Amino acid sequence: MAPNLKHGQDEEQVQVQQSNEKFPFVGLVVLSAAIFVSMATEFLPAGLIPQLSGDFDRSVSEVGNLITVFALTVIVTAAPLAVLTRRIPRKGMVLGSFAVIGAANLMTVVAPTFEVLLVARVLGAVAHGAFWSVVAAYPAHLVRPSQLGKATAITAAGGSVSGVVGIPLGNALGQAFGWRVSFAVLAVLVLIVFVLMIRLLPAIPRQLPARTSKAKVRYGQDKSLPAILMVCLLILLVVAAQNGFGTFQVVWLLDVAHFAPGAIPIVLLAGGIASAVGVALVGGIYGRFPRRLFLGALTVMVVILCAVPLAAASGSTTIVWVLVILMGAVFGGIPVMLQTRMMWSASPGSRNLAAALQTTAFNVGIGGGAFFGGLAVEETSMAVLPYWAAGGMFLALLTAGIWEIYSGPGRRKIRPQPSTEQPENWTHQTADE
Repeated sequence: MAPNLKHGQDEEQVQVQQSNEKFPFVGLVVLSAAIFVSMATEFLPAGLIPQLSGDFDRSVSEVGNLITVFALTVIVTAAPLAVLTRRIPRKGMVLGSFAVIGAANLMTVVAPTFEVLLVARVLGAVAHGAFWSVVAAYPAHLVRPSQLGKATAITAAGGSVSGVVGIPLGNALGQAFGWRVSFAVLAVLVLIVFVLMIRLLPAIPRQLPARTSKAKVRYGQDKSLPAILMVCLLILLVVAAQNGFGTFQVVWLLDVAHFAPGAIPIVLLAGGIASAVGVALVGGIYGRFPRRLFLGALTVMVVILCAVPLAAASGSTTIVWVLVILMGAVFGGIPVMLQTRMMWSASPGSRNLAAALQTTAFNVGIGGGAFFGGLAVEETSMAVLPYWAAGGMFLALLTAGIWEIYSGPGRRKIRPQPSTEQPENWTHQTADE
């Protein structure tokens, strides 16, 4: 647990104390479980599009808008909520917003019409935005900077496990018992994790001490702001590209790759397991090779996304399986890299702003990807989606490469150390630089 700030105690003293404290593994695992439920709530409709479409007599693209509406709501509400709730204790904010996510899932279970389902999604999205504006920065308050990659990998594992268990299991439950059962299971999980968080999640200081709190509001003078915005841009590009295909992946596997419906949960499970492996690997080595690992991952994603439709056209389901698994492994670590980079880049006083902007960027990418993916399906065909995603990934790779060239020369080759000073550029000073 991070120590409480006392009068006259600055953040550097706090971080020295953190360096001598035990790594908060249990608390981070509980937070990871909460992230699992939150992410499953956001993306579960993507795995249930056929069932939702048939039940409410809506088109595939209309059901895909359940993801878009969720993301747009987060975009609109996350930053204002971060400002309005900044004086509320962080653990209290996590608990309160998580409880509302549970209520939204219950409302989804009993939704009699598609319109009521949309309202439930909006409610869940408001809570999701508030939740993520806190949890995105939570690990940075609990550990010293040199441990941030490990801590972020633990919490990010919740999102990966959501892909491993949540989405495939939700799809399987939806096929066997109906989509409402899938959301009912999520509501039960909210209750269980809520109790665990009350007991095991460490509290963090509500705000910085007076000496540093002024820096929080002078964002225009914060030298880390350009780096924060650059990470946000990369998040937006990468997530939009991936989600443009990922939102409709189940439908693509059925209609384009001609997978049997019973094989879909297995495919999703395999991809999710691979994603979890990717998260674990990145958490262990990212601090050593951040630039090479990130650029390499984007390059591999472009190649895979271009190869997937070719494999489907050849009729080889085996190759499609292999590519989907590899895609999960490679992409699984990319959000961890971006989230870690964000907290490395942000100055201590701008962490809350960085968390809110990061949440907004992720959801702009999620909503934009789902929207333009649906538009691509309507205007062309389902088969073009992987190429659309590959183009977005290439744009992200190009943007990151240009930024590396612009900001790379002249930096020292050091690893992150416990300090209140943060690097001014998003490419954190590390061994591979």
